[in-house]
Amino acid sequence: MATIKDIAKEAGVSIATVSIVLNGKGRERKISQETQDRIHQIASKLNYVPNQSAKKLRAAQKDSYAIAFFWATDFRINYLARITLGIQKEIMLQKKSVHLTVVPYEVDQLQQQLKLAQNEFFNGIIIANMSNTDMKYLNSIHMPCPVVLFNRESPKYSSVTMDNYAIGCNVARHFLSKGIYDAGVLTHDTTFPIMRTWMNGFLDTFAAARHPISEDRIVLCSTSSESAIEVTKQLYEQNRLPKAMFCESDVLAHGMLYACHQLHVAIPEDVEVFTIGINMAELNDYAIPSLSRIDIPMGEIGEQCMRLIVDLIEKKKKNPSVVFVDGMKIIGDSSPQADQPE
Repeated sequence: MATIKDIAKEAGVSIATVSIVLNGKGRERKISQETQDRIHQIASKLNYVPNQSAKKLRAAQKDSYAIAFFWATDFRINYLARITLGIQKEIMLQKKSVHLTVVPYEVDQLQQQLKLAQNEFFNGIIIANMSNTDMKYLNSIHMPCPVVLFNRESPKYSSVTMDNYAIGCNVARHFLSKGIYDAGVLTHDTTFPIMRTWMNGFLDTFAAARHPISEDRIVLCSTSSESAIEVTKQLYEQNRLPKAMFCESDVLAHGMLYACHQLHVAIPEDVEVFTIGINMAELNDYAIPSLSRIDIPMGEIGEQCMRLIVDLIEKKKKNPSVVFVDGMKIIGDSSPQADQPE
């Protein structure tokens, strides 16, 4: 098994330099990026594992894996069950001893949580819900084990993702096919990467159809249904409700449905609602009216993340590998399909 001494010899640097770099302090100690990259490449080539992890590595060679799953502690914690069910399903199919550890972290604080976990040994890590700040940090460091990103793309790490831009385009085309040009977006974050990509696809498609959506039609609220209720009531009182609203989460869509019910605003006759389905499907199927949506296959993404991380650990796939999954367009009563010509 390779040691720090072996890496230092091949890299032509001191053992102390190798130790500093592998402990993530190369930039802090002003070691050149070129030297850091060379040390990480050699460590990877030699399959270097820290001494405290050697015992667990031997267990891993017997098909026993320790996998960490980093998940943000914001409103998306409500969606953890769906993806975890998918991960569990794939673990059962793998017929291996897989120990899954869910590691919570705060958005923009992934760096701190990774540092806290650096003395733990994991054969692989799955990371979900990263902000741009988290992504920037992750791209600036070397991870000692395979990493799979949930619905994010990176030239450095493997991922299971979707064509998020196309999702926004598809929602826009749904409205445009019905001749609806007065549309808006209800979102809780105009900067979060995935939501921003959905929105860009939506706005760009309307603009390309020569029906650009004005900025005042992009409505911001917090992450709760209660906030969506308040915002919907404000829009109604100000006579600013559009003919169609793209709600960027079903939590917001449920709030809008409730507010419209209280206001006696008919859906879809007065306002049509289309959303992104992240909650359990039955919550959206049995809403009144049922929600039209692009359903995010959280369970399938969980399965694919676990399958990919095991393939990377066993070197059946090369890093970075990208797996794409498709969302399912489900038409409910909140925004019916366009009438087909007879």
